[in-house]
Amino acid sequence: MLLSENHITPINLSDVSQLDTLVEHKRIFNLKDCQLSIFETFHACENVFLSYNGLVVSSMMLGKKSMSIDGSKSFNFVPGESVIIPEGVSMKVDFPEADISHPVQCATLALDWDMVKKNIDYLNETYPNIEAPYLWELNFNRYHFQNNRELAGSVNKLISISMEDNSAKDALADLSLKFLLLRIIQTQNISLAEHDTKQLGERLTAVIEYIHQHLSQKITVDHLSKIACMSKPLFYKNFKQNFGISPIEFVLRQRIHLAKELLKNPLLTITDVCYQCGFNNLNYFSKQFKRIEGTTPTVWR
Repeated sequence: MLLSENHITPINLSDVSQLDTLVEHKRIFNLKDCQLSIFETFHACENVFLSYNGLVVSSMMLGKKSMSIDGSKSFNFVPGESVIIPEGVSMKVDFPEADISHPVQCATLALDWDMVKKNIDYLNETYPNIEAPYLWELNFNRYHFQNNRELAGSVNKLISISMEDNSAKDALADLSLKFLLLRIIQTQNISLAEHDTKQLGERLTAVIEYIHQHLSQKITVDHLSKIACMSKPLFYKNFKQNFGISPIEFVLRQRIHLAKELLKNPLLTITDVCYQCGFNNLNYFSKQFKRIEGTTPTVWR
């Protein structure tokens, strides 16, 4: 199975015949400031309640859950997505489709809260943001979000380190946790850029709105930097610092997002969608779609 670049890589499933429960069977891997739990469910059920100490970062690997955070409206939680949950907040989880043939697997990282705060303070002191939203901080109002390649890579790396038999893994994990926290904040900033630009400040808001309104046209970094009233190098640096990706990569991902919406229209051909999203080469469009989504436009449709 080809995974899209925003998916967390599943690990080998447990032997069902050896388990004492088929609901949220847990394998635990302990590190100095972090505990990794791999949860597996092989039986449909509902109203499973969970809560943790510290910051929780949970990423789906296989299957589907329905989750509700602290009594909020429930949402589907599927591979390619993550949630962050502050200390002491409860989760209600349902597994409507889980069975032996369709297992659910989820990676949950519980991070020491003092370590989290210390690392975010370090980011703000050492790498201050010169543009809104200015502060590096976790946004718990946007707790459910799509992964991207950068965030998925950080989670996959930390899972790999946690499962290693390596005397230096605490040191490796310490570095990886810093990367992970930064990637989460940058991924949340991308989500703001897609849904709530007013929190990004006037210059970045103007750039993002221009991109969204001109996806079918040619977009250059030179023009975006003029909209932001910045030099090209400063704009590029500022954009990548806030979002973790380059302006052109952001444009590309927005075009693929638009393509997925247009592909729902049966009256449009793949070629129609390609050109309406600003691509001028069908092969390149298909290649980038497959890189990001893990499948071709034809199969996705």
